[in-house]
Amino acid sequence: MKTERNEQIERIEKFLNERWYIANMPDARPQDVSYYNGSLKALEMAGYEWKREDGEHTVRRAATEKY
Repeated sequence: MKTERNEQIERIEKFLNERWYIANMPDARPQDVSYYNGSLKALEMAGYEWKREDGEHTVRRAATEKY
């Protein structure tokens, strides 16, 4: 189960990296930026924290609930 969760997190991180790249292109459309920002908000609402350092996203379960 833990391995499956790690694989899911890795897929999410890869997805966020790709969406960030698309949202930050010089000719990015507003909907591209909105899609990326919405993805981040959905993660936060599901109880995850994220950060972006050195060109990569890191996702982890939030230490405390923010509700």
